[in-house]
Amino acid sequence: MQPVDIAFGLAFDIERVPTTASGFRPAQFDLGAAKDLFGDIRLEGFASLIRLGFAQNLTVVGGDEGRYKNDNPVNRADAIRLMLVKDHGLGENMISSFPSRSNTGGNVAIIKRLTEGADAASVCVVSNLYHLPRAALDLSAAGLQVPLYPAEAFILMENPSRKNELVERLGDESLAERYMEEAQGVADKLLGKYKPRTDISTDLPLPLPLPSKSPVR
Repeated sequence: MQPVDIAFGLAFDIERVPTTASGFRPAQFDLGAAKDLFGDIRLEGFASLIRLGFAQNLTVVGGDEGRYKNDNPVNRADAIRLMLVKDHGLGENMISSFPSRSNTGGNVAIIKRLTEGADAASVCVVSNLYHLPRAALDLSAAGLQVPLYPAEAFILMENPSRKNELVERLGDESLAERYMEEAQGVADKLLGKYKPRTDISTDLPLPLPLPSKSPVR
């Protein structure tokens, strides 16, 4: 495992609650699309990343929570930092938060600003596995070529026995199983113990050379 200087965690929707020390929890549903967000898994991945010492600092970037834009606004990144410190018991000196616009493009703009002049190998971006392909497009469009890691992989790096639990939390269907197999593969690569499951024969015949063209007369 090669640690990085800064891991940028992409924020998710949050809700105010009176039942946690931080006063917040991950929202189950995305405010815009009303779809399952799995922000709780992302939060746990952030916590695992810190406990594993994968980064010297986790910087959460995110905008204000739309649920409260007209009622005592709160920044998502600030709330997630509080959840990691107060609800997960992690050292506050290892976690930063930085405000951005409330979308992936806004997150990427702040990451670009904060990493200007930095070595790409010294930073990474972390989010749920389902979110990474779109985030990768936004990062590429901004000229940022940095590694992206699924939050689920850090959970499995810390505790591989949680794989079945995570499959259940993702719906316990074949796609959820495939999803966690991929996260496990990333975890194994980061730990330096990945082994391909598809054997490639080294005894395959070499292709025949292409026939040479006859000279034109």
